Amino acid sequence: MRLDKARKSSNLDVNGALYAICSTGRGRCWHCDRKLPSVEEAIDGGWYVERVNGQHVASIILVCPKCRQKQAARDAKRFLRTLSPTVSNAVQ
Repeated sequence: MRLDKARKSSNLDVNGALYAICSTGRGRCWHCDRKLPSVEEAIDGGWYVERVNGQHVASIILVCPKCRQKQAARDAKRFLRTLSPTVSNAVQ
């Protein structure tokens, strides 16, 4: 599955999904392949579940806290780059 597919926030029960995936002992971060810890550690540690819409079915992926931070930093930089031309045009 490609990462550039549209990600949608939905009414996904993150804690419920983490509990279900942790119970299998098989979950890993989509980005770095870090192993999902126990359910308590995953919930308290900031693990996240994202819905990714593919062409045929929607899937969910796990994202560890470190990768969530990196993703947030990239999103913030991308957002600032989109504002940059607007801000510089308004100032001139």
